[in-house]
Amino acid sequence: MLNFKTLLPGISAASLIIAVLGTALFALCYTAIKSDNLTLYVDNYLLHIIWITFLQAILSTFLSIFLAVAMAKALSMINFFGKSFLIRIMPVTFILPTLVVVTGLLFVYGQQGLFATCFAYLGLSFSTSIYGLVGILLAHVFLNFPYASGLFYQTLNSVPVEQKQLAAQLNFSHFTYFKLVEWPLLRRQLLPMSGLIFMLCFTSFAIVLALGGGPKYTTIEVAIYQSIRDFDLMQAVMLAIIQLICCMSFVWVLRKINHYHNLSAQYIRYQYRLPNTVTISLVSAVIVILGAMYILLPMVTLLIEGIGYFHWSQLNWAFQQAVIYSLIIAFGSAMVAILLALLILWTNSRLLISNQQQWSNRLMLVGSLILTIPSMVLASGLFILLFQYADNAVFVCGLMMLCNGLMALPFILKNLEVPMFDVTSRYWQLCQSLNIAGIRHFYLIEYKSLKKLLTLSLVFSALLSMGDFGIIALFGGQAVTTLPYYLYQQIAHYHYQESAVTAAFLLILSFSLLIVMDYDRT
Repeated sequence: MLNFKTLLPGISAASLIIAVLGTALFALCYTAIKSDNLTLYVDNYLLHIIWITFLQAILSTFLSIFLAVAMAKALSMINFFGKSFLIRIMPVTFILPTLVVVTGLLFVYGQQGLFATCFAYLGLSFSTSIYGLVGILLAHVFLNFPYASGLFYQTLNSVPVEQKQLAAQLNFSHFTYFKLVEWPLLRRQLLPMSGLIFMLCFTSFAIVLALGGGPKYTTIEVAIYQSIRDFDLMQAVMLAIIQLICCMSFVWVLRKINHYHNLSAQYIRYQYRLPNTVTISLVSAVIVILGAMYILLPMVTLLIEGIGYFHWSQLNWAFQQAVIYSLIIAFGSAMVAILLALLILWTNSRLLISNQQQWSNRLMLVGSLILTIPSMVLASGLFILLFQYADNAVFVCGLMMLCNGLMALPFILKNLEVPMFDVTSRYWQLCQSLNIAGIRHFYLIEYKSLKKLLTLSLVFSALLSMGDFGIIALFGGQAVTTLPYYLYQQIAHYHYQESAVTAAFLLILSFSLLIVMDYDRT
């Protein structure tokens, strides 16, 4: 039987999470009712917003998954110089700051971008606008398709060598081999990955705000932001409830899917491929080249433009302040996420050892509760409650650390849940016999065993927080300006040269952190 001291860390963290989320929701609803403006606009425009939110998410998901399967299959068919570098860099787009992605795409596909320059050099017109549904899809696919490709490539590589050799002996065609051997493995990953991409695109904010191009392609998340900025709080509450219901349904579906389709893919270093025909090799090479150009061009162009437009005068005090605030908030948020995750996982591992599976599920569900609440609702609720301190930089930084930390918490729990339980259960009986418990147990067992994983999770959380624009869009102003907010101001005022420098700096900063953590999703 577990004592109260063992349950206290998990109860404390869960209570804090429920208190913060409940307070934010209550503050928003109470202020909306108190505002005497109880008008709700259930009109064609609202239905249009809901339709566009679903449409862009469905199209983004379909394109990302389709291109990911094609790219993964092509990568598995051929070998070439730089293949390991390409595979290693592909998942990076998944955690790049969204405004860096937007800036990079503008420099490639914009009216004054790389493609427009090439067309003008050839005497051709380039009339395609990146703003609207095209831009939203370009950005969403850029963020998600490389990550899915890397995962699918691992799956294709996990096919046992014996099965490949047997298929070659039976003279399988490439289509038959894909249908009978590879497709059953890929199929188990398609639904969970599609669900994850759909949910990320459904709640996308910065990309739709920057590339949506106006009310025609406004989504629910952006509409919540606009309603709050216009102080139309009843409308914001109604939109938040709609998004809340949708997100909770998605989380429920994802949990069901993941429950029945757990994978144990194994990376096999020994390579063996079926013999390729010239046509198949050529088609695979074309797919890989186009995919690599799509992934690398925005980043390379952004770095070149950023270096080309760089002037020392751009490193002014406002820029330096944005860098300092970004780093402080990013690592503060990471510390909040790690601390909450450790408190929850400490109790969770002991609940599992004591066969308290139901209480373990409930505790982990509280840790992931933030996924069901739009970040804009959380931020606006806390902001309304504490707006009298909005000019205080320390207060704003603390609030952003808390919000960003809660946003990163579900990802940290997912990374640490299984390793923490494995380590604790392995040494549980020994520690009990030696009377090792409490902080001493954590330091000697969990911390020493999971030190590297904890560091990776810390830097990963910092990266997620550094690129966040959803919360700073409300809090940003004179008191605190982060790099994403500073970049958005430059883009909004059409200062493209300055925005290239800021985006390139943010890109280099993100890559530096990735190198430090030696980030490897494979």
